[in-house]
Amino acid sequence: MQLTESAERTRVLQRATGPIVELLTDAGQWTRVHSAHDPSAEASRWLDTSLAATHDGAAPALMFVIGAGAGFLLDEIERRGWVTRVVIVEPEASMARVLIERRDWRHWIADGRLSILVGPQYAGAAAVAQTLANAHRAPVLVHPVVERSLPDGVRAAHDVVSRLRFESAANGEARRAGASRVLLQTLTNAATMAREGDVATLNGLFTGVPAIISAAGPSLDANAPDLWVSQDRALMIACDTATRPLLTRGIPPHLVVGLDPSVANGCHLGGLNEPQRSWLVAEGSLHPRALDQFADRTFFFRVGHRHPWPWLGAHGLDRGTLDVWGSVLTAAFDLALRLGCSPIIFAGADLAFTNNRPYCRGTIFEAQWACWVAGGDTYDNIWKTQVDRWPAVEVADMNGAPARTAAHLVAFRDWLVDRSAAEPAGRVMNATGAGILHGGSITHALASLRLQGSPVLNQDDIQRRLRHAHGARLAPPSLVPAVHALLAGEDAATVRDWTAFAGGTLALDDLRSAVGAGRPTGDR
Repeated sequence: MQLTESAERTRVLQRATGPIVELLTDAGQWTRVHSAHDPSAEASRWLDTSLAATHDGAAPALMFVIGAGAGFLLDEIERRGWVTRVVIVEPEASMARVLIERRDWRHWIADGRLSILVGPQYAGAAAVAQTLANAHRAPVLVHPVVERSLPDGVRAAHDVVSRLRFESAANGEARRAGASRVLLQTLTNAATMAREGDVATLNGLFTGVPAIISAAGPSLDANAPDLWVSQDRALMIACDTATRPLLTRGIPPHLVVGLDPSVANGCHLGGLNEPQRSWLVAEGSLHPRALDQFADRTFFFRVGHRHPWPWLGAHGLDRGTLDVWGSVLTAAFDLALRLGCSPIIFAGADLAFTNNRPYCRGTIFEAQWACWVAGGDTYDNIWKTQVDRWPAVEVADMNGAPARTAAHLVAFRDWLVDRSAAEPAGRVMNATGAGILHGGSITHALASLRLQGSPVLNQDDIQRRLRHAHGARLAPPSLVPAVHALLAGEDAATVRDWTAFAGGTLALDDLRSAVGAGRPTGDR
Protein backbone atom coordinates (compact mmCIF):
# COMPACT_ATOMS: atom_id res chain seq x y z
CA MET A 1 0.00 0.00 0.00
CA GLN A 2 1.36 3.41 -1.03
CA LEU A 3 0.46 6.62 0.81
CA THR A 4 0.15 9.87 -1.15
CA GLU A 5 -0.14 13.07 0.87
CA SER A 6 -2.36 15.49 -1.10
CA ALA A 7 -2.33 18.07 1.73
CA GLU A 8 -2.39 17.98 5.48
CA ARG A 9 -6.17 17.37 5.66
CA THR A 10 -6.49 14.84 2.83
CA ARG A 11 -4.58 11.71 1.93
CA VAL A 12 -4.98 9.06 -0.72
CA LEU A 13 -4.11 5.42 -0.05
CA GLN A 14 -3.27 3.69 -3.33
CA ARG A 15 -4.48 0.07 -3.42
CA ALA A 16 -4.80 -2.48 -6.19
CA THR A 17 -8.59 -2.15 -6.04
CA GLY A 18 -8.41 1.63 -6.40
CA PRO A 19 -7.63 4.71 -4.31
CA ILE A 20 -8.96 5.16 -0.80
CA VAL A 21 -9.47 8.82 0.12
CA GLU A 22 -9.22 9.85 3.76
CA LEU A 23 -10.04 13.18 5.38
CA LEU A 24 -8.77 14.64 8.63
CA THR A 25 -11.86 15.66 10.59
CA ASP A 26 -12.29 18.74 12.76
CA ALA A 27 -11.93 16.35 15.71
CA GLY A 28 -8.46 15.32 14.51
CA GLN A 29 -9.31 11.82 13.27
CA TRP A 30 -8.70 10.33 9.81
CA THR A 31 -11.89 9.00 8.21
CA ARG A 32 -12.65 7.38 4.86
CA VAL A 33 -14.58 9.57 2.44
CA HIS A 34 -15.68 6.71 0.16
CA SER A 35 -16.35 2.99 0.42
CA ALA A 36 -13.17 0.94 0.12
CA HIS A 37 -15.02 -1.78 -1.79
CA ASP A 38 -17.52 -0.17 -4.18
CA PRO A 39 -17.53 3.65 -4.18
CA SER A 40 -19.59 3.71 -7.39
CA ALA A 41 -22.48 1.78 -5.83
CA GLU A 42 -22.23 4.02 -2.78
CA ALA A 43 -22.48 7.10 -5.01
CA SER A 44 -25.53 5.63 -6.75
CA ARG A 45 -27.31 5.11 -3.43
CA TRP A 46 -26.41 8.65 -2.32
CA LEU A 47 -27.84 10.07 -5.54
CA ASP A 48 -31.07 8.05 -5.35
CA THR A 49 -31.66 8.83 -1.68
CA SER A 50 -31.03 12.55 -2.14
CA LEU A 51 -33.36 12.93 -5.11
CA ALA A 52 -36.14 10.59 -4.01
CA ALA A 53 -38.17 13.23 -2.20
CA THR A 54 -37.76 16.17 -4.58
CA HIS A 55 -37.29 14.63 -8.04
CA ASP A 56 -38.58 11.08 -7.66
CA GLY A 57 -35.26 9.84 -8.98
CA ALA A 58 -35.43 11.92 -12.16
CA ALA A 59 -32.46 13.90 -13.44
CA PRO A 60 -32.51 17.53 -12.29
CA ALA A 61 -31.31 20.23 -14.66
CA LEU A 62 -29.01 21.59 -11.95
CA MET A 63 -27.71 20.37 -8.63
CA PHE A 64 -25.40 21.69 -5.95
CA VAL A 65 -22.99 19.25 -4.32
CA ILE A 66 -21.32 20.19 -1.04
CA GLY A 67 -18.28 17.98 -0.68
CA ALA A 68 -17.95 15.89 -3.83
CA GLY A 69 -15.01 13.84 -2.57
CA ALA A 70 -13.11 12.19 -5.42
CA GLY A 71 -16.05 12.65 -7.82
CA PHE A 72 -17.65 9.20 -7.91
CA LEU A 73 -21.03 10.95 -7.89
CA LEU A 74 -20.13 12.60 -11.20
CA ASP A 75 -19.15 9.20 -12.57
CA GLU A 76 -22.62 7.91 -11.69
CA ILE A 77 -24.37 10.88 -13.30
CA GLU A 78 -22.33 10.24 -16.42
CA ARG A 79 -23.12 6.49 -16.35
CA ARG A 80 -26.85 7.26 -16.25
CA GLY A 81 -26.56 9.53 -19.28
CA TRP A 82 -27.85 12.58 -17.43
CA VAL A 83 -26.96 16.07 -18.70
CA THR A 84 -27.35 17.60 -15.27
CA ARG A 85 -25.26 20.65 -14.53
CA VAL A 86 -23.30 20.26 -11.28
CA VAL A 87 -21.96 23.06 -9.10
CA ILE A 88 -19.52 21.62 -6.56
CA VAL A 89 -19.05 23.71 -3.43
CA GLU A 90 -16.02 22.09 -1.81
CA PRO A 91 -15.16 23.22 1.75
CA GLU A 92 -11.72 21.55 1.75
CA ALA A 93 -9.26 22.73 -0.90
CA SER A 94 -7.13 19.59 -0.75
CA MET A 95 -10.21 17.48 -1.51
CA ALA A 96 -10.81 19.54 -4.64
CA ARG A 97 -7.29 18.62 -5.77
CA VAL A 98 -8.07 14.93 -5.26
CA LEU A 99 -11.17 15.36 -7.44
CA ILE A 100 -9.26 17.09 -10.23
CA GLU A 101 -6.35 14.64 -10.18
CA ARG A 102 -8.41 11.42 -10.15
CA ARG A 103 -9.64 11.77 -13.75
CA ASP A 104 -10.01 14.21 -16.63
CA TRP A 105 -13.04 16.49 -16.20
CA ARG A 106 -12.29 18.82 -19.10
CA HIS A 107 -15.19 17.69 -21.26
CA TRP A 108 -17.60 18.37 -18.39
CA ILE A 109 -16.22 21.87 -17.96
CA ALA A 110 -16.09 22.58 -21.70
CA ASP A 111 -19.77 21.59 -22.00
CA GLY A 112 -20.66 24.01 -19.19
CA ARG A 113 -21.82 21.15 -16.97
CA LEU A 114 -19.31 21.45 -14.12
CA SER A 115 -18.29 24.36 -11.89
CA ILE A 116 -16.02 23.88 -8.88
CA LEU A 117 -15.97 26.47 -6.08
CA VAL A 118 -13.33 25.90 -3.44
CA GLY A 119 -13.34 27.11 0.15
CA PRO A 120 -12.67 29.02 2.18
CA GLN A 121 -12.78 31.94 -0.33
CA TYR A 122 -14.98 30.30 -3.00
CA ALA A 123 -13.47 32.53 -5.68
CA GLY A 124 -15.60 32.78 -8.81
CA ALA A 125 -18.95 32.33 -7.05
CA ALA A 126 -20.36 35.58 -8.42
CA ALA A 127 -19.41 34.65 -11.99
CA VAL A 128 -21.02 31.21 -11.60
CA ALA A 129 -24.22 32.80 -10.28
CA GLN A 130 -24.59 34.77 -13.51
CA THR A 131 -24.85 31.52 -15.47
CA LEU A 132 -27.44 29.77 -13.29
CA ALA A 133 -31.15 29.52 -14.05
CA ASN A 134 -33.85 28.39 -11.60
CA ALA A 135 -31.21 27.76 -8.95
CA HIS A 136 -33.89 27.91 -6.24
CA ARG A 137 -35.26 24.60 -7.55
CA ALA A 138 -31.93 22.79 -7.63
CA PRO A 139 -31.36 20.07 -5.01
CA VAL A 140 -28.42 20.37 -2.64
CA LEU A 141 -26.53 17.11 -2.04
CA VAL A 142 -24.23 17.10 0.98
CA HIS A 143 -21.62 14.37 1.30
CA PRO A 144 -22.50 12.65 4.61
CA VAL A 145 -18.88 12.01 5.62
CA VAL A 146 -17.85 15.60 4.87
CA GLU A 147 -20.89 16.91 6.77
CA ARG A 148 -19.89 14.92 9.88
CA SER A 149 -16.19 15.66 9.55
CA LEU A 150 -16.18 19.38 8.67
CA PRO A 151 -19.35 20.88 10.19
CA ASP A 152 -18.09 24.47 10.13
CA GLY A 153 -16.92 24.20 6.55
CA VAL A 154 -20.22 22.67 5.46
CA ARG A 155 -22.16 25.50 7.13
CA ALA A 156 -20.04 28.02 5.19
CA ALA A 157 -20.67 26.05 1.99
CA HIS A 158 -24.44 26.20 2.62
CA ASP A 159 -24.08 29.99 2.89
CA VAL A 160 -22.38 30.02 -0.52
CA VAL A 161 -25.23 27.99 -2.03
CA SER A 162 -27.74 30.42 -0.53
CA ARG A 163 -25.80 33.30 -2.05
CA LEU A 164 -25.74 31.60 -5.46
CA ARG A 165 -29.50 31.05 -5.31
CA PHE A 166 -30.17 34.65 -4.28
CA GLU A 167 -27.95 36.15 -6.95
CA SER A 168 -29.33 33.84 -9.63
CA ALA A 169 -32.90 34.79 -8.71
CA ALA A 170 -32.10 38.51 -8.64
CA ASN A 171 -30.37 38.33 -12.00
CA GLY A 172 -33.24 36.39 -13.55
CA GLU A 173 -35.84 38.78 -12.17
CA ALA A 174 -33.92 41.76 -13.51
CA ARG A 175 -33.73 40.17 -16.94
CA ARG A 176 -37.45 39.42 -16.98
CA ALA A 177 -38.48 42.83 -15.68
CA GLY A 178 -36.31 44.80 -18.09
CA ALA A 179 -36.42 42.62 -21.20
CA SER A 180 -38.96 44.71 -23.10
CA ARG A 181 -37.25 48.01 -22.32
CA VAL A 182 -33.80 46.61 -23.18
CA LEU A 183 -35.04 45.31 -26.52
CA LEU A 184 -36.91 48.44 -27.59
CA GLN A 185 -34.27 50.93 -26.52
CA THR A 186 -31.49 48.95 -28.18
CA LEU A 187 -33.49 49.10 -31.40
CA THR A 188 -34.09 52.82 -30.95
CA ASN A 189 -30.34 53.37 -30.43
CA ALA A 190 -29.33 51.27 -33.45
CA ALA A 191 -28.81 54.22 -35.81
CA THR A 192 -26.76 56.06 -33.19
CA MET A 193 -24.66 52.97 -32.53
CA ALA A 194 -23.94 52.66 -36.25
CA ARG A 195 -22.40 56.15 -36.19
CA GLU A 196 -20.56 55.83 -32.87
CA GLY A 197 -17.62 53.84 -31.54
CA ASP A 198 -17.14 50.23 -30.45
CA VAL A 199 -15.86 49.47 -26.95
CA ALA A 200 -13.68 46.73 -28.45
CA THR A 201 -11.41 49.42 -29.95
CA LEU A 202 -10.50 50.52 -26.40
CA ASN A 203 -8.76 47.24 -25.51
CA GLY A 204 -5.22 47.99 -24.35
CA LEU A 205 -5.55 51.69 -25.19
CA PHE A 206 -4.17 52.84 -21.83
CA THR A 207 -1.90 49.96 -20.84
CA GLY A 208 0.02 50.82 -17.68
CA VAL A 209 -1.87 54.09 -17.12
CA PRO A 210 -3.39 54.50 -13.63
CA ALA A 211 -7.18 54.69 -13.47
CA ILE A 212 -9.54 55.93 -10.76
CA ILE A 213 -13.10 54.56 -10.86
CA SER A 214 -15.57 56.78 -9.01
CA ALA A 215 -18.95 55.56 -7.79
CA ALA A 216 -21.62 57.67 -6.07
CA GLY A 217 -21.37 56.09 -2.63
CA PRO A 218 -21.60 58.34 0.44
CA SER A 219 -17.82 58.49 0.80
CA LEU A 220 -17.33 60.23 -2.55
CA ASP A 221 -17.83 63.52 -0.66
CA ALA A 222 -14.82 62.77 1.53
CA ASN A 223 -12.84 61.37 -1.41
CA ALA A 224 -13.35 64.41 -3.65
CA PRO A 225 -10.35 66.50 -2.44
CA ASP A 226 -8.04 63.52 -2.93
CA LEU A 227 -9.46 62.94 -6.41
CA TRP A 228 -9.04 66.60 -7.32
CA VAL A 229 -5.31 66.55 -6.62
CA SER A 230 -4.93 63.15 -8.34
CA GLN A 231 -6.91 63.76 -11.52
CA ASP A 232 -3.93 64.75 -13.68
CA ARG A 233 -2.11 61.49 -12.89
CA ALA A 234 -4.88 58.99 -13.68
CA LEU A 235 -7.50 58.17 -16.24
CA MET A 236 -10.71 59.24 -14.52
CA ILE A 237 -13.61 56.80 -15.02
CA ALA A 238 -17.02 57.69 -13.58
CA CYS A 239 -20.05 55.53 -13.01
CA ASP A 240 -23.11 57.27 -14.45
CA THR A 241 -24.51 58.32 -11.05
CA ALA A 242 -21.18 59.85 -10.00
CA THR A 243 -20.69 61.98 -13.12
CA ARG A 244 -22.67 65.02 -11.98
CA PRO A 245 -21.08 65.15 -8.49
CA LEU A 246 -17.61 64.97 -10.06
CA LEU A 247 -18.28 67.68 -12.64
CA THR A 248 -19.64 70.07 -10.01
CA ARG A 249 -16.43 69.57 -8.00
CA GLY A 250 -14.20 70.36 -10.96
CA ILE A 251 -13.20 66.74 -11.60
CA PRO A 252 -14.24 65.96 -15.19
CA PRO A 253 -14.07 62.25 -15.97
CA HIS A 254 -12.38 61.09 -19.13
CA LEU A 255 -14.80 58.17 -19.45
CA VAL A 256 -18.37 57.83 -18.15
CA VAL A 257 -19.92 54.36 -18.00
CA GLY A 258 -23.70 53.99 -18.43
CA LEU A 259 -25.57 50.71 -18.00
CA ASP A 260 -29.08 50.93 -16.51
CA PRO A 261 -31.71 51.44 -19.28
CA SER A 262 -34.27 53.11 -17.00
CA VAL A 263 -35.60 56.62 -17.58
CA ALA A 264 -34.45 57.65 -14.10
CA ASN A 265 -30.92 56.51 -14.78
CA GLY A 266 -30.91 58.41 -18.06
CA CYS A 267 -31.44 61.57 -16.02
CA HIS A 268 -28.01 61.14 -14.41
CA LEU A 269 -26.45 61.88 -17.79
CA GLY A 270 -28.85 64.58 -18.97
CA GLY A 271 -28.24 68.32 -18.57
CA LEU A 272 -24.65 67.91 -17.38
CA ASN A 273 -22.47 70.96 -16.90
CA GLU A 274 -19.61 71.11 -19.43
CA PRO A 275 -19.00 67.41 -20.21
CA GLN A 276 -17.33 68.18 -23.55
CA ARG A 277 -14.08 66.37 -22.73
CA SER A 278 -15.87 63.34 -21.28
CA TRP A 279 -16.57 60.25 -23.41
CA LEU A 280 -19.48 57.91 -22.78
CA VAL A 281 -19.14 54.12 -22.68
CA ALA A 282 -22.76 53.05 -23.05
CA GLU A 283 -24.60 49.75 -23.03
CA GLY A 284 -26.73 49.54 -26.16
CA SER A 285 -30.05 49.83 -24.31
CA LEU A 286 -29.16 52.99 -22.37
CA HIS A 287 -32.04 55.45 -22.43
CA PRO A 288 -31.70 57.64 -25.56
CA ARG A 289 -31.81 60.87 -23.55
CA ALA A 290 -28.55 59.83 -21.85
CA LEU A 291 -26.78 59.96 -25.22
CA ASP A 292 -27.67 63.54 -26.13
CA GLN A 293 -24.62 65.28 -24.66
CA PHE A 294 -22.13 62.71 -25.94
CA ALA A 295 -22.75 62.87 -29.70
CA ASP A 296 -19.65 61.68 -31.56
CA ARG A 297 -18.05 60.80 -28.18
CA THR A 298 -19.69 57.45 -27.38
CA PHE A 299 -18.39 53.90 -27.37
CA PHE A 300 -21.14 51.27 -27.24
CA PHE A 301 -20.98 47.82 -25.69
CA ARG A 302 -23.33 44.93 -25.16
CA VAL A 303 -23.84 42.47 -22.32
CA GLY A 304 -23.91 38.95 -23.72
CA HIS A 305 -25.82 38.17 -26.92
CA ARG A 306 -29.41 38.73 -25.89
CA HIS A 307 -32.06 40.12 -28.24
CA PRO A 308 -31.95 42.11 -30.43
CA TRP A 309 -28.18 41.66 -30.86
CA PRO A 310 -28.36 38.45 -32.93
CA TRP A 311 -30.61 40.27 -35.41
CA LEU A 312 -28.44 43.41 -35.41
CA GLY A 313 -25.30 41.32 -35.86
CA ALA A 314 -26.82 39.46 -38.79
CA HIS A 315 -27.29 42.83 -40.49
CA GLY A 316 -23.81 44.18 -39.83
CA LEU A 317 -24.09 45.94 -36.47
CA ASP A 318 -22.20 44.44 -33.55
CA ARG A 319 -20.32 45.83 -30.57
CA GLY A 320 -17.84 44.39 -28.06
CA THR A 321 -18.88 43.12 -24.65
CA LEU A 322 -18.13 44.11 -21.09
CA ASP A 323 -18.35 41.62 -18.26
CA VAL A 324 -21.10 42.94 -15.98
CA TRP A 325 -22.67 41.68 -12.77
CA GLY A 326 -25.76 43.77 -12.06
CA SER A 327 -24.02 47.08 -11.34
CA VAL A 328 -22.43 49.81 -13.42
CA LEU A 329 -19.48 49.62 -11.02
CA THR A 330 -18.69 46.10 -12.25
CA ALA A 331 -18.88 47.33 -15.86
CA ALA A 332 -16.49 50.20 -15.07
CA PHE A 333 -14.03 47.78 -13.46
CA ASP A 334 -14.10 45.43 -16.43
CA LEU A 335 -13.57 48.42 -18.73
CA ALA A 336 -10.49 49.51 -16.75
CA LEU A 337 -9.09 45.98 -16.98
CA ARG A 338 -9.64 45.87 -20.74
CA LEU A 339 -8.05 49.30 -21.15
CA GLY A 340 -4.95 47.80 -19.53
CA CYS A 341 -4.92 50.34 -16.69
CA SER A 342 -2.72 49.78 -13.65
CA PRO A 343 -3.20 50.45 -10.85
CA ILE A 344 -7.01 50.58 -10.78
CA ILE A 345 -8.24 52.60 -7.82
CA PHE A 346 -11.83 52.72 -6.52
CA ALA A 347 -13.34 55.83 -4.91
CA GLY A 348 -16.85 56.35 -3.58
CA ALA A 349 -17.34 52.59 -3.76
CA ASP A 350 -18.81 52.06 -0.29
CA LEU A 351 -21.29 49.39 -1.39
CA ALA A 352 -22.83 50.19 1.96
CA PHE A 353 -24.90 52.93 3.57
CA THR A 354 -22.04 54.74 5.27
CA ASN A 355 -23.33 57.17 7.90
CA ASN A 356 -26.82 55.89 7.06
CA ARG A 357 -26.77 57.64 3.66
CA PRO A 358 -27.69 56.13 0.26
CA TYR A 359 -25.53 58.36 -1.97
CA CYS A 360 -23.02 61.18 -1.99
CA ARG A 361 -24.20 64.77 -2.38
CA GLY A 362 -24.80 66.33 -5.78
CA THR A 363 -26.61 63.53 -7.64
CA ILE A 364 -29.94 64.12 -9.40
CA PHE A 365 -31.62 63.13 -6.11
CA GLU A 366 -30.36 66.34 -4.50
CA ALA A 367 -33.18 68.51 -5.89
CA GLN A 368 -35.85 66.16 -4.50
CA TRP A 369 -34.13 66.06 -1.12
CA ALA A 370 -34.05 69.86 -1.05
CA CYS A 371 -37.79 70.02 -1.79
CA TRP A 372 -38.54 67.68 1.09
CA VAL A 373 -36.31 69.67 3.43
CA ALA A 374 -38.07 72.87 2.36
CA GLY A 375 -41.30 71.14 3.30
CA GLY A 376 -40.07 70.60 6.86
CA ASP A 377 -38.28 67.24 6.67
CA THR A 378 -34.63 66.66 7.60
CA TYR A 379 -31.84 65.20 5.52
CA ASP A 380 -31.17 62.52 8.13
CA ASN A 381 -34.78 61.39 8.05
CA ILE A 382 -34.89 61.47 4.25
CA TRP A 383 -31.74 59.38 3.97
CA LYS A 384 -33.02 56.91 6.58
CA THR A 385 -36.24 56.47 4.59
CA GLN A 386 -34.22 55.84 1.44
CA VAL A 387 -31.94 53.31 3.14
CA ASP A 388 -34.84 51.50 4.78
CA ARG A 389 -36.25 50.57 1.37
CA TRP A 390 -33.86 47.60 1.48
CA PRO A 391 -33.96 44.87 4.14
CA ALA A 392 -31.14 45.48 6.58
CA VAL A 393 -27.98 43.46 6.06
CA GLU A 394 -24.86 43.86 8.18
CA VAL A 395 -21.38 42.75 7.12
CA ALA A 396 -17.92 43.69 8.28
CA ASP A 397 -16.53 46.85 6.74
CA MET A 398 -12.88 47.38 5.78
CA ASN A 399 -12.06 48.08 9.43
CA GLY A 400 -13.90 45.05 10.80
CA ALA A 401 -16.85 47.05 12.16
CA PRO A 402 -20.45 46.16 11.25
CA ALA A 403 -21.73 48.11 8.24
CA ARG A 404 -25.33 48.54 7.12
CA THR A 405 -25.70 47.40 3.51
CA ALA A 406 -28.08 45.42 1.28
CA ALA A 407 -27.95 41.98 -0.27
CA HIS A 408 -27.48 43.27 -3.82
CA LEU A 409 -24.57 45.49 -2.74
CA VAL A 410 -22.88 42.51 -1.06
CA ALA A 411 -23.32 40.57 -4.31
CA PHE A 412 -21.60 43.36 -6.27
CA ARG A 413 -18.78 43.43 -3.71
CA ASP A 414 -18.28 39.68 -3.97
CA TRP A 415 -18.05 39.88 -7.76
CA LEU A 416 -15.44 42.65 -7.59
CA VAL A 417 -13.39 40.75 -5.02
CA ASP A 418 -13.54 37.58 -7.12
CA ARG A 419 -12.41 39.43 -10.25
CA SER A 420 -9.65 41.31 -8.46
CA ALA A 421 -8.27 38.07 -7.00
CA ALA A 422 -7.11 37.10 -10.48
CA GLU A 423 -5.04 40.28 -10.86
CA PRO A 424 -1.42 40.79 -9.80
CA ALA A 425 -0.84 42.08 -6.28
CA GLY A 426 -1.07 45.83 -6.15
CA ARG A 427 -3.09 46.31 -9.35
CA VAL A 428 -6.47 46.83 -7.60
CA MET A 429 -6.80 49.33 -4.76
CA ASN A 430 -9.64 50.92 -2.82
CA ALA A 431 -9.33 54.57 -1.80
CA THR A 432 -12.92 54.88 -0.55
CA GLY A 433 -11.88 54.75 3.11
CA ALA A 434 -15.17 53.20 4.25
CA GLY A 435 -17.66 50.52 3.27
CA ILE A 436 -17.34 46.83 2.50
CA LEU A 437 -15.12 46.64 -0.60
CA HIS A 438 -12.26 44.59 0.81
CA GLY A 439 -10.84 41.11 0.44
CA GLY A 440 -8.96 39.16 -2.19
CA SER A 441 -6.03 41.13 -3.57
CA ILE A 442 -7.57 44.57 -2.97
CA THR A 443 -5.29 46.96 -1.05
CA HIS A 444 -6.23 50.25 0.61
CA ALA A 445 -4.66 53.73 0.51
CA LEU A 446 -5.37 57.29 -0.58
CA ALA A 447 -5.23 57.71 -4.33
CA SER A 448 -2.81 60.62 -4.01
CA LEU A 449 -0.39 58.53 -1.96
CA ARG A 450 -0.54 55.63 -4.39
CA LEU A 451 0.01 57.94 -7.39
CA GLN A 452 2.70 60.05 -5.77
CA GLY A 453 5.59 60.20 -8.21
CA SER A 454 3.48 58.97 -11.15
CA PRO A 455 3.92 61.12 -14.26
CA VAL A 456 1.42 63.85 -15.09
CA LEU A 457 -0.69 62.66 -18.01
CA ASN A 458 -0.89 64.58 -21.28
CA GLN A 459 -4.58 65.44 -21.51
CA ASP A 460 -4.43 66.22 -25.22
CA ASP A 461 -2.84 62.82 -25.84
CA ILE A 462 -5.69 61.12 -23.95
CA GLN A 463 -8.21 62.88 -26.19
CA ARG A 464 -6.24 61.98 -29.32
CA ARG A 465 -6.17 58.31 -28.35
CA LEU A 466 -9.90 58.24 -27.69
CA ARG A 467 -10.68 60.07 -30.92
CA HIS A 468 -8.54 57.66 -32.93
CA ALA A 469 -10.16 54.62 -31.28
CA HIS A 470 -13.60 56.10 -31.94
CA GLY A 471 -12.78 56.45 -35.64
CA ALA A 472 -11.67 52.81 -35.85
CA ARG A 473 -15.25 51.53 -35.68
CA LEU A 474 -16.61 49.21 -38.37
CA ALA A 475 -18.32 50.64 -41.41
CA PRO A 476 -22.01 51.49 -40.79
CA PRO A 477 -24.28 48.50 -41.35
CA SER A 478 -26.93 48.19 -43.98
CA LEU A 479 -30.01 47.82 -41.81
CA VAL A 480 -32.41 49.40 -44.27
CA PRO A 481 -33.89 46.23 -45.88
CA ALA A 482 -34.25 44.54 -42.51
CA VAL A 483 -35.92 47.62 -41.04
CA HIS A 484 -38.41 47.77 -43.92
CA ALA A 485 -39.20 44.07 -43.47
CA LEU A 486 -39.96 44.56 -39.80
CA LEU A 487 -42.08 47.65 -40.37
CA ALA A 488 -44.07 45.79 -42.99
CA GLY A 489 -44.56 42.79 -40.69
CA GLU A 490 -42.70 40.52 -43.10
CA ASP A 491 -40.17 39.19 -40.57
CA ALA A 492 -42.62 37.22 -38.45
CA ALA A 493 -39.99 34.87 -36.98
CA THR A 494 -37.97 37.75 -35.52
CA VAL A 495 -41.09 39.33 -34.08
CA ARG A 496 -42.04 36.03 -32.42
CA ASP A 497 -38.55 35.63 -30.93
CA TRP A 498 -38.50 39.15 -29.56
CA THR A 499 -41.99 38.88 -28.11
CA ALA A 500 -41.06 35.63 -26.34
CA PHE A 501 -37.88 37.28 -24.99
CA ALA A 502 -39.98 40.12 -23.57
CA GLY A 503 -42.34 37.67 -21.87
CA GLY A 504 -45.12 38.15 -24.37
CA THR A 505 -45.56 41.82 -23.46
CA LEU A 506 -44.55 43.39 -26.80
CA ALA A 507 -46.94 44.59 -29.43
CA LEU A 508 -45.99 44.87 -33.07
CA ASP A 509 -46.62 48.61 -32.89
CA ASP A 510 -44.01 48.84 -30.11
CA LEU A 511 -41.43 47.22 -32.36
CA ARG A 512 -42.38 49.38 -35.33
CA SER A 513 -42.06 52.51 -33.21
CA ALA A 514 -38.66 51.53 -31.83
CA VAL A 515 -37.24 50.36 -35.15
CA GLY A 516 -38.62 53.41 -36.90
CA ALA A 517 -37.00 55.71 -34.34
CA GLY A 518 -33.73 53.86 -34.80
CA ARG A 519 -33.54 53.90 -38.58
CA PRO A 520 -30.33 55.38 -39.96
CA THR A 521 -30.56 59.03 -40.97
CA GLY A 522 -31.48 59.39 -44.62
CA ASP A 523 -33.09 55.96 -44.84
CA ARG A 524 -36.58 56.92 -43.75
